[in-house]
Amino acid sequence: MRNAETISWIVLALAIASQDSPVNFISISQIADGINHSIPNEKEMQSSLTWLNNNKLIVKTGKKYSLTEIGKEIFSETQSETKTLLRMWKRLATKIELKLQV
Repeated sequence: MRNAETISWIVLALAIASQDSPVNFISISQIADGINHSIPNEKEMQSSLTWLNNNKLIVKTGKKYSLTEIGKEIFSETQSETKTLLRMWKRLATKIELKLQV
């Protein structure tokens, strides 16, 4: 899986899991498994969460994560483009790929 695909997989899982409140590593992993039928390994989770945090798309509070306003905006924009989960993942990957190239 490309780096942008992994990061978008994790941010999509986090966005879904944290709709009501910040979530922990396990909650993100469980939703990610539901999206991709694969459990992200620790390196995938850590590197994705670090990148997302460094790019101000998520915030970590204690051991829990949630989307920032920028992250919510990108997720909302993606949701308005498509309601299909796999298409959302692909569109997020495209957006993240652009950020990786900057």
